[in-house]
Amino acid sequence: MSLYNHFEQMPDSPEGLADYIADELGCPVTIEDANHRIVSYSSHETNVDDARTATIMRRKVPEHVVNGLWQAKVMSELFESSSPVFVSPIPTIGLGNRIAISVWKNKEVLGFIWAQTDGVEVSQQQLDKLKEASSLASSHLLKQRDRRRKKEEDVQEFMWQLFHGALDNDTEIEKRARRLNLSLEGDLCVTILEFTEGISPSIERHASYLTETLQQTRIAGRMFDDNFLLLLVQTNENVDAASVSKGLLHDFTHKLRERTGISAVNTAYGKVCQNPKDLHISYRQAQKTLELKAQYPDALAHAESFQDLGVYQFLHEIAAMYEKESFRNETIESIKAYDRMHNTNLLDSLRTFLRHNSNTYQAAGHLHIHANTLLYRLKRIKEITGLDLNDANQKTKLFIDLMI
Repeated sequence: MSLYNHFEQMPDSPEGLADYIADELGCPVTIEDANHRIVSYSSHETNVDDARTATIMRRKVPEHVVNGLWQAKVMSELFESSSPVFVSPIPTIGLGNRIAISVWKNKEVLGFIWAQTDGVEVSQQQLDKLKEASSLASSHLLKQRDRRRKKEEDVQEFMWQLFHGALDNDTEIEKRARRLNLSLEGDLCVTILEFTEGISPSIERHASYLTETLQQTRIAGRMFDDNFLLLLVQTNENVDAASVSKGLLHDFTHKLRERTGISAVNTAYGKVCQNPKDLHISYRQAQKTLELKAQYPDALAHAESFQDLGVYQFLHEIAAMYEKESFRNETIESIKAYDRMHNTNLLDSLRTFLRHNSNTYQAAGHLHIHANTLLYRLKRIKEITGLDLNDANQKTKLFIDLMI
């Protein structure tokens, strides 16, 4: 008899389906959505391993279990196949034998059915019923997905207004957040990931999946905007939000590269805010960090936050002032004129010397010249311009003007 005929007498619910599959296979069963949140689990509680116990207790598959399944290539297979997948035990994550199958709607994975099969022989007929069960689960998971998407759209609209400073009333912000069942207490920070090769449907799926499964970081909301993934990171007051954001970026990009091969991702985060009203500042700072990293890729290769930019924070503002006042640095102009007249490269040598924090040996190595050659060039610059490289004020001003 077909599973569909069997199921006519069962409750029309995911819980009933999980219990039915468990009875058919004689083992515990769990039904999850695509981001490993539990939809239902069977009441079959014999022969239960640690991974199942932890999943039921948390109502979500623990992150270390998800990572272990990816490392064992199990998740890759489930995202590509509609057939049952046999999973060997993975003791390091407390996982026993499993049979798993993806639940599909057209070309989208809506979730998974997991059967723990330690000590159980599964026949071909039972596997066929498991495949039919995945079709039945599809309608339940589709409804759940649509409900979540509607809420996500409302959260994204709310985030967009906060990021652009369109909401500045504490009472209104609190009311909107409560209506969305969204907590904005604690420290908040805007994190941006820029995909330099564009965001394909596959990348969007994997990126969304990662924001849901990186459980060590609380992501209050996410949204895609052109080539950017914007995340609203939330931490409690006992945790440093900047450190959490930095850890999130490292973990996210590492796992994305590991699972998809994508490495062309630029990242940044902005100011940590205690008040949601200030999130537009955090968003603007994260944006500016990415812009300056693109403009000065070598100097800012390791910058991840607005704070990391140092003096580069102010370059655009100073440049605008210089343009307004038609300002030219006379020292730089003098060295340029000398270089043109004598076919030398003193200005480049000076710029490199300053970029290497006045370290003669590092700068000379970068220029592929002897340290004494660089010292001679610096001496010549002093003779031409009167520049005193022992004066911190002169050096700082010159460094800024050279960058501009």
